[in-house]
Amino acid sequence: MNLLVNSLVFRRMTYADFRHINKIGGEEAGGGGQSYIDFPISDISVADWFEFLGKNTGTRTNGPFWNFDIKSIATNNNQEITIYQRRPASVSIASQKIHSSRSNRVMSWHPDNGFPTEYDPNLNNLIIFIIKTISGEFWAGWFLQQEPPRGWFMTDTLRKLFRQDAGYLKFESEIFIDTSNANWPFNNNNETDIYAENTEKNKITDFANEDTSPRLEMLLNEGNIPESVIKTLKIRQRNTKIVKELKKLYNGKCQISGYDLTFKKTNGEWYSEVHHLLPLGEDGSDSLSNAIVVSPLVHRMLHYATVSEIDLNKIVDDELEIFISGEKKIIKWHPDHANIIKSILETD
Repeated sequence: MNLLVNSLVFRRMTYADFRHINKIGGEEAGGGGQSYIDFPISDISVADWFEFLGKNTGTRTNGPFWNFDIKSIATNNNQEITIYQRRPASVSIASQKIHSSRSNRVMSWHPDNGFPTEYDPNLNNLIIFIIKTISGEFWAGWFLQQEPPRGWFMTDTLRKLFRQDAGYLKFESEIFIDTSNANWPFNNNNETDIYAENTEKNKITDFANEDTSPRLEMLLNEGNIPESVIKTLKIRQRNTKIVKELKKLYNGKCQISGYDLTFKKTNGEWYSEVHHLLPLGEDGSDSLSNAIVVSPLVHRMLHYATVSEIDLNKIVDDELEIFISGEKKIIKWHPDHANIIKSILETD
């Protein structure tokens, strides 16, 4: 399963920390070792953790704590873990000491799932990470490499995993994870491109069908393709996968009018378009939270009719009341789509 990534946190395991969470009680003087994995505040601030995890579950003596579900890449495991501010200088993942009655080792980091039981810190680079997807899920993974092997999908942002001791990474470009790939889950979702032929004509035709800017539509109709439009086309080509995912989620059904104001194409699929609530031409984001699936007629209405304010904070039970030319309409979200919006609103 390929999931779109929002952000991640990571930590290079020092050998001392690795040994502490793997020691058996009484193995050496001083006890069995610490039970947590520390993330220094100097690398990932408390504000970063709030942005990454959202609203905290509660507060302990030294600061906030979060209880949340996490899944492990390449396993079917789902568990609840606790992350808390252990002291002013660090935030920690609790209960990671494996030889303990209270152990709650993240299963991706468990020896039963391939996590190393020993490693040479002079030759190897052991990185653990937690990924947050655009839908608000959390996935844990790890790797043991000094440098990215040939063939691994790589970007400048992902390369920081090999260059820094710890960090909080946010992704501007589309990065996906294959949740079945324990070695290196990151990819750019290389599926068959939406364009059968990589021609400017096909790019322009497809982009016009999903246009969210009246100004751009006018330029296309007039046959004027200025340099700025060509640049926009390149960005949209990169993000057509989001459009495809939304259309597939709704099966072509308009979120406002259902199937009443659309039609079936020659291949039997319902025709739909994707409307950006805040137009791209007005600095609206090309993201799932800013997009809805609509019929072509409703799409034109949203651009040219008088439309009331659309405030996503007022969504109730996955529905939002708006007015188009004074007539009440209801935007209805699929629960999975609504959860994406909720997760983003909670972090704003």
